[in-house]
Amino acid sequence: MERRKFLKLAGNIALVAGVGAALRYKVLPPSPSAKIGDVDTLTRQLVASFDSADRAVACVDYDHPLRQYHNRGVSTGGLSVWSLSWDQRKLATDLFYAGLSEAGRARMPEEQLISIPGVHALDLLICGDPQKPPYQVILSGAHVNLRLGGENREGVAFGGPQVYGDQRGNDSQGLPGNLYRYQFEMAHRLFQTLSAAERRVAVLPTAPIQTQIELQGRDGVFAGVGVETLPVASKVLVRELLGGILSTYREADAEYAWRCLDRNGGIDALHLSYYRDGEVDGSGQYQIFRLEGPAAVFYFRGAPHVHAFVNVAMNGDAPLSVGEVVAENPSMLEGAGVKALFERAMFDATGSDLAYYGIDGVVGKLRKGTIRTGDLYNLESWQNRIVLLEAKGVDIAGKLGSDFKAQLDPARTYRLATTNYAAGLLGSFRPEKVGMLREATISYARRFGVG
Repeated sequence: MERRKFLKLAGNIALVAGVGAALRYKVLPPSPSAKIGDVDTLTRQLVASFDSADRAVACVDYDHPLRQYHNRGVSTGGLSVWSLSWDQRKLATDLFYAGLSEAGRARMPEEQLISIPGVHALDLLICGDPQKPPYQVILSGAHVNLRLGGENREGVAFGGPQVYGDQRGNDSQGLPGNLYRYQFEMAHRLFQTLSAAERRVAVLPTAPIQTQIELQGRDGVFAGVGVETLPVASKVLVRELLGGILSTYREADAEYAWRCLDRNGGIDALHLSYYRDGEVDGSGQYQIFRLEGPAAVFYFRGAPHVHAFVNVAMNGDAPLSVGEVVAENPSMLEGAGVKALFERAMFDATGSDLAYYGIDGVVGKLRKGTIRTGDLYNLESWQNRIVLLEAKGVDIAGKLGSDFKAQLDPARTYRLATTNYAAGLLGSFRPEKVGMLREATISYARRFGVG
């Protein structure tokens, strides 16, 4: 028996022995059925089994902004699968497997952080009514945001961005033991086919932040070397790499993603980039790569371990945007502009003396045009809370960088509005919790706009 499977089995046996047979149905996850049903049937059965309390938590409207939300490693909201009955967890397990291909079923459920707890490590959110499609099922955990239900009303493959990852090989060159190491290896083989001139264009110094997967549309500016310019041998490997990425998901969903790609110029419309900050131990192998075009982003981050994102649509000029209309954005907002928007929202929510949002926390861009609540959920996808605390100017300037050094009285005590994360950097101050930053930003944007 393979060592990893033996250790998993031994761990399960030890766990059962420790808790006793009476608790095994609560502690251990169900195994998938021998024959997995289809997504539609399983979802309907699961929703029908909910009592009113579970339904109120697990089920939201189809246009709820959480349907757009995609950040890896942050709960979507919804209902913890562990809280369900054994029969319901069995349905949830089958549903998880139903969204995957045979290859995907051997891959995603074996991710390190869910291989033992199984679906108990996941949260479940159902957007819309599976009896009256369209609807979307989202199973979310530390290294997975798996969408089921097919392409959505907006024509986005999978119904929205897919997220996957694995902790194995953390900080190690070559990602030893990682479930998705094969994608890194395929990308490296592709890199080896590039000429010196092509590599100079393809290799860039710093990778975008991991959740920056917004579709840019026909007017987008794409980093790296154009696949259209590559020789046939390289193009063959590009297609194989994309096939390897999509091979995790059920065939019908993968086929729709290919149709989206073909509708938008095929692989020739993509740009290929690798990143020097994804080269581990001077190996000459880049563990971060990206394929991006007008209506597609395939973003693989293999350093320190794998966090990867797939976002493909039929129309990159009309990307997924759900929820209530909040404002019209006159021009694209990114970087310092996003930081300033969050700080204005915190000022407005608290009436503080100062507001601080770290520039390193900005995870994406806000496109020009109509902005909905789902767009702002993604823009502030860390799900930060606003906290209000009192601190001396010398402490704020010393801990939060150059933002305030020139304007603070070192001896004065200030009321500072910031995020729960940034407050932790200040030390042992006792912050007053105010509310969710994304909700404050939505409230501010409705009254004052986002630009």
